[in-house]
Amino acid sequence: MILQSTKIHIKTALLLVSALIVCASNFSNAQTYTYRVFFKDKGSEKFTENSSIYKKTLALHNQRCLERRGKVLTSNNLISLEDAPLYEPYLQSLAFLQAEVILQLRWNNYAVVRCDSAIAEGVKLLPFVKKVKRTATKFQALSLNSSLSQVRYLVQTPIDGSILEATTDCGVFRYGPSFNQAQMLGIPELHSMGILGEGTLTGFLDTGFRWKTHESTKNANVLNEYDFINRDSVTGNEINDVGGQDNHGSIVFSTVSGFQQDSLIGIAPHAQFLLAKTEDLATEQHLEEDNYAAAVEWQEAQGADIISSSLGYSDFNQADEENYSFADFDGKTTIAAIAVNNAVRRGVVCITAAGNDGPRDSTLITPSDADSVIAVAAVAQDGITPAVFTSRGPRGDGEIKPDIATQGVKVVCSSTGDTTAIGEASGTSLATPLMAGSTTLFLSVFPELRPWEIRRYLYETATNASEKNDTLGYGRANIPAAMLKAGIIISPAVPTFPVRDRQRVVVFIRSESPILSAKISVQFENVKYVYNLYPTDKQYQYIAEFPIVHFAGKNAHAFVTVDDGKSSRRMPYKANTTFAITPNSSVIPCGIDPESLPYAPELLSSVEVVPNLAEAKHDEVTVQMLLQKESDINIKIFNTVGQLVYTIDSPARLRGVNVLTLPITSFPIGTYFVVAQYEGRVELTRFIKI
Repeated sequence: MILQSTKIHIKTALLLVSALIVCASNFSNAQTYTYRVFFKDKGSEKFTENSSIYKKTLALHNQRCLERRGKVLTSNNLISLEDAPLYEPYLQSLAFLQAEVILQLRWNNYAVVRCDSAIAEGVKLLPFVKKVKRTATKFQALSLNSSLSQVRYLVQTPIDGSILEATTDCGVFRYGPSFNQAQMLGIPELHSMGILGEGTLTGFLDTGFRWKTHESTKNANVLNEYDFINRDSVTGNEINDVGGQDNHGSIVFSTVSGFQQDSLIGIAPHAQFLLAKTEDLATEQHLEEDNYAAAVEWQEAQGADIISSSLGYSDFNQADEENYSFADFDGKTTIAAIAVNNAVRRGVVCITAAGNDGPRDSTLITPSDADSVIAVAAVAQDGITPAVFTSRGPRGDGEIKPDIATQGVKVVCSSTGDTTAIGEASGTSLATPLMAGSTTLFLSVFPELRPWEIRRYLYETATNASEKNDTLGYGRANIPAAMLKAGIIISPAVPTFPVRDRQRVVVFIRSESPILSAKISVQFENVKYVYNLYPTDKQYQYIAEFPIVHFAGKNAHAFVTVDDGKSSRRMPYKANTTFAITPNSSVIPCGIDPESLPYAPELLSSVEVVPNLAEAKHDEVTVQMLLQKESDINIKIFNTVGQLVYTIDSPARLRGVNVLTLPITSFPIGTYFVVAQYEGRVELTRFIKI
């Protein structure tokens, strides 16, 4: 009844307004403009769990989005009236009046329409319209009636246990000229552990993307793309675009997704991506900010973990466009700043360019001023010197910005000139995706982290962490250090290969503290086993192996647990998720050097002495070996990060039980691993210094 009476009310109003428009149109020059039409509400239906509006809202957000929101919102607060679609009868009313709806902005409850001024005046008279403003004017957000946004529910959907699948056959990464921009952030050492961005979804907002034809990006895992200018799914150049429309977005995207050996290795080439074309090079107008805000809403609902934009707004080049004053850049006023703050509230990490208007102070652009955004400045190739052009803070209210820095001078990227060319470009536009790709790697290992936690770890480990400034913020980012600050790094990429009658796995583990326990739990067809993971003589490399007969010809499913005394961690992180191990298979994930892997068959042969190969006291460790014949003995001791801390050779030891006592007085408290080589074989065990 309520909905029906509302429709009658709208219909009556439409007839009256339509008559007024017909009269006014006789005096109109019919020049069209774009307007923001703010609605008073989203219809009269209450937002409750069983309501139609609730179900429509839930349908707009995929499971990935809801899971990400679950990191920052309570389970009964994951969707709200703010997220609900605009009320369809209102939109139909605008169409009836010949106001073309070109954008719908749910979070601030307005539509952007194109029409002439007479129609706009008529729209103002509609009883459900709160305000109509030209898009050429500054944005003024209008909140929904608070009484309609209190009841928020979610129907819980079970999360299936997924199996992580390693991407293989890439070999060792050969960065070519792109090495510097990656090395500056510590990325190659993460790549060498197989950390490449799997399991994450990163969105880009830009001018367009010619990604399908270039050698470096044609295999990028793009899940979806949308053109908010032409309102279609083509983000590359179209007939009505200016010639270089998609150049900027293409090169920006390539710094993260690109993979072209010896030329360009992107920061997170195995991530998934969303692409939004929002910036119209033909003009500079506030409407592009509305495009931007609509794209943020779209990517957030699609489940984006990270949104990266190498865009910004300050002055506009159309005669009737109202420029921002610097006071507007207070972190919460502009369309773009409001959009990214709203996305961060929903669990998205938002990253944007500081701008290229330096070296003067107070040259930031929006949304780099936004309270919750990571605003990225540019440094030169030395990683220290600020780029001359990088915009400086503070922002309009005096707060220090930008936040962090990466290389922004001569960044290697794809060239849109042909399908294989690699070039260089400079700007905070290029620094920003390097930061976004790095954050993608971070979240691929620590998917549970919330946006403000990511920011804290990044800022606390940057080169200027103790003294933020208005040029480079907290300084150049150090991604491995930030990840270690978050906890134990366990790579989701697990090499595995057969060794004789056993299947061996290699797990890359890194921690700031000595690792006390590293185990892999393996579920075979009929039985579950838990195996210790032992370090090899390679940095961060741990191994275990299991009899192939246990597989019974079928895949096993495994997870890793690690404890360093300060924290413990599971990989995969989510409970009930595993990765697959196929018997008699050889899987070497991309980025990992096959030559570094432990293939020696004897490396984990069983120990023949009881109870332990090594027995530790306060100041010494005793190593016992049973020799079947005279043999040389070599002993090596490693700490939990794979560093060699002690070695000794004992030649021509006699047959029988041999005991070596090794001094460990100078060893710090923690766990150590002993590798004993004798009689042509290798034995491995551990001890704890207390």
